[in-house]
Amino acid sequence: MLTVTAIEGYKYYTEQTIDHAQYRIGSTWYNVAVSRKERMPDGRVAVYFPIIPAASTVTISGVRLYDTKGNLWAEKTESIKLASAQEGVLYRFTFDIHEEEG
Repeated sequence: MLTVTAIEGYKYYTEQTIDHAQYRIGSTWYNVAVSRKERMPDGRVAVYFPIIPAASTVTISGVRLYDTKGNLWAEKTESIKLASAQEGVLYRFTFDIHEEEG
């Protein structure tokens, strides 16, 4: 079994390695900076980034996270509808890094 120190090391590595994000509107992916990383009270690692599209009515159909070397780390299909140019989303990925017995 992994020690508490090892699990903490994986969480720290995840926080330090995730670098930037992308979101998809239509068939186009847009780069965006990660705005914040934090450890949630339950121990999960959270990564936040803003999605503020220039168009007035859009549907965000996907999100991705990349590491400092440009490698894809996480990807999720979405269907987030925005109705006005003044609307945006603060998107959050969470990672629950733990070891289960069994």
